[in-house]
Amino acid sequence: MREGYWIVAATGDFHLVDDHAMWIQRPENSQALGLPAEVVEDIQAVRWDFNGPGRRQILMLAMDNGLIRSRGHGPAEVTFEFTLDTEAAIRAVIPFMQATLGFASVAKFNNLRTGESLAFNYGSAKKVIEAGDLTFLWPVWRRPFQALPVRRPYVLLDGFDHIPGWTCWELPEDLDPKEAIAVLRRHAPHGCGWLALADGRSWKLKPNAPPLTPLLELNPELADLACPGCGWPSRRRGGCQCGNLTTCRVCSLPIFWPIPGRDHLDLHGASLYVPTFAGYAHKCIHWPSVTVLPFDDLTRRGR
Repeated sequence: MREGYWIVAATGDFHLVDDHAMWIQRPENSQALGLPAEVVEDIQAVRWDFNGPGRRQILMLAMDNGLIRSRGHGPAEVTFEFTLDTEAAIRAVIPFMQATLGFASVAKFNNLRTGESLAFNYGSAKKVIEAGDLTFLWPVWRRPFQALPVRRPYVLLDGFDHIPGWTCWELPEDLDPKEAIAVLRRHAPHGCGWLALADGRSWKLKPNAPPLTPLLELNPELADLACPGCGWPSRRRGGCQCGNLTTCRVCSLPIFWPIPGRDHLDLHGASLYVPTFAGYAHKCIHWPSVTVLPFDDLTRRGR
């Protein structure tokens, strides 16, 4: 691959190049990027060789002095290579990503000093990144606790009614679970997200699935197996959503989230189980970027 960009971490400026090593070995180019005179001389002194130790030495000299190397892989993936701190590198390339990446682009960051590597979908992460919070990129054990902007009970929906991202409505405290479900069935029948109850239970919401749709309407033969609390088809205590109490230490939402009709008990009566990888696939809700609206906003939204 013989085309890409050099990005100046200190300023966010970026420059289109042909081969990264050959381009920066030209003194007028390395000087234009603001490299110190002694570094420009060191880069010129290296014997360039295609894909060999000389080329790598040139690249490392540039990156060790505040430059970030970027190149594309196919139509959707862009890789950033650097030797500075990973979080600093991500912050430095925000202007570049805004100018060049699309909603479906995948940004991959490789720290050549530490070996650390991470990737994310730019469209999904754009709002959070531009808000300045990168903690969602780190493993859960490295993330700080988040303060929820609302008390329980509440409903949290993703991309509902043309509202971008996650939106949260605090529900009245005196609303019991069945009343809450009735409200959601009326005003958010196709909502996808979470219903958090005052008693600590949190229910996963999927379009046209329990607990939004009564099991009696989906499969009358399984109606007598439904949990009286959440309406989930289950043959034993703890097999329904009421037993889903293992929560994330960061965002307070369940880590294991069975999906109705898919990976717990399907609507034909076959018993399945929540895959263990569901816990590892959990993605924290970034509460500071969630739009919080009053309850009467939700009740104004009809079918």
